[in-house]
Amino acid sequence: MQLRSLTLAITLTACVAHTAGPSVSVAKSVQLNKTGEVVDISAALVPDHVTIVDFWAESCGACTVVAGKVEAQIANEPRIVVRKVDVGDGFTAVAKANDISALPHYNVYDRRRRLRYILIANDCLRAPQLARELLAEE
Repeated sequence: MQLRSLTLAITLTACVAHTAGPSVSVAKSVQLNKTGEVVDISAALVPDHVTIVDFWAESCGACTVVAGKVEAQIANEPRIVVRKVDVGDGFTAVAKANDISALPHYNVYDRRRRLRYILIANDCLRAPQLARELLAEE
């Protein structure tokens, strides 16, 4: 009888562990809009993750270089994600709505989805370190 009870307990434990579900995988980098299209940034922020919002344009060579460096530095940080917003030529509705006057431009949000840093030009290279600091906060 003890063996049967033990087997039943193990089976129930396995079933409960299995039904708890796998951890949800979050995409590391996501393009949020088509060129110049307005997007709801707050809806794209990932709860319990630090989110770097990368405002960029295809015509901005520095945007590509900085994005590559930043994404390489956070590649092994599962709770830091990037959400990309294409501002087009800079005179678009999305650029105006987010007060983007220079590129590259990053907004860094903490795990509670609060804007903590606005980084412009070469300061964007600080995003990985600042994001790691935000992850460490309680």
